[in-house]
Parts: sequence; structure tokens; C-alpha cells
Amino acid sequence: LARLDRVRKSYGKVEALAGVELKVRGGEMLALLGPNGAGKSTLLSLINADNPQAFANNLVLFDRKKGSGESIWDIKRKIGFFSPELYQYFPLDTVCLDAVESGFYDTIGLFRPSNPQLAAIARRWMQLVGIEDISQKLLSQVSSVNQRLCLLARALVKSPPLLLLDEPCHGFSDHQTRAFKELLNTICDVSNTTLIYVTHYPEEIPACVTKLFRLEGGKQVVEMEPGNP
Repeated sequence: LARLDRVRKSYGKVEALAGVELKVRGGEMLALLGPNGAGKSTLLSLINADNPQAFANNLVLFDRKKGSGESIWDIKRKIGFFSPELYQYFPLDTVCLDAVESGFYDTIGLFRPSNPQLAAIARRWMQLVGIEDISQKLLSQVSSVNQRLCLLARALVKSPPLLLLDEPCHGFSDHQTRAFKELLNTICDVSNTTLIYVTHYPEEIPACVTKLFRLEGGKQVVEMEPGNP
């Protein structure tokens, strides 16, 4: 489903990724670990078609080499993506329900009339993450935790083949973290979704994860099995 072969990414003279190799098969559940600045978010941006340097690397997504004719939107259609920073790109007048529905179109905001059938699915995902009561509030006027829950529902709403979750439990209480991990475990149990789950903290990793991949200073560390240090 995804293969990165000696991938490199630099910001000026700083090398964010230094020859990283990673293979993710369909249906695998992988946790991506490492401290701030390790290169975790950069790696996700290459997979999610948000980084132009993806075309300068040997990168295969959904069994197609990046740059072989597929569009950015062809790739995004198969991916559900979450990052805590995503909120800042939404228009200030975005209603929470519309923010979730926008996940069907991979847009940062809903720039078309709401589709009643898709809105009903979006509302159901909001129920599942416990935020249906804020569906008609502005995204900019709810708490930061509820903003993140909206954007998590947005990532999940189209039941994508690949979920990329960048620190999804950041800022959550212990109860919210447990509830979200249980939801992910259920999704993994009943679907063929592939998961790449980024976190600083091993205790935030859901039980469905079967593979660990660690980055430090843009370089990969030996892969481990969950439960090992």
C-alpha cells in the first residue's frame, strides 16, 4: 500500500528525513514514534501528497509509483488525514458538521451545498466521537479538544483505505484518549483500513497496532514489536 525507498527531505540545510525506508502493507496497523523534530510529520506529508518533494523520491502509494500519472486528488481520495494543525486552515465561518462533511471531498471547508445523505453520515461519526451536540456551532468557537474531535471525524467519515493520524490524542483527557483508542480498535476489527498512527507517547497507541517504526533526527531506528522498549 505504501513504500518509501531511501526517502530524503530537506528544509534548507536541515535534513528532515535521511534515507528512510518503510513498507506498509494493506491492513497493517503501524505506530510511528519519535521526539519533536524526528521527521514524523514530514513523512506523513509525503504520503498524503502535501509535499512537492515526494516527486523527487522513490515513493509508491496504492501500488503506483508517485508521479506516474495519478493526481493529488486521486491519492487523497483514498486517505483520511488528521493533524492538530489542520484546524487553522479552515474558514472562520465553517460549521462543525460542514467541517466533518468536507472530508468526503478532501477540502479544507465545505465549498458546495451540503449533501443530505453525506451530512447524515457525518453526523453519525460526530455521534461516535461524542460531539453531535456541537454540529451546528462554528468550528472556530468550540474548544480546541472539540475542534480536534471534529477533524478526527472528518478523517474517518469516508471510511478510507488508509488512515494517517498525526498525534490524534494530543490535548485529550485520559477518558477521551481511552474512548478514541477503543473506537480505532473497533474500526480495525471490522474493516480493512490501514493505519499509520503518529504519537510521542507509547501509552497512546491503540491495541490494534501490530508494528512500530521509530524516527530520530530524520533517521529510522530498528523496527520493534509493540510492548518492547
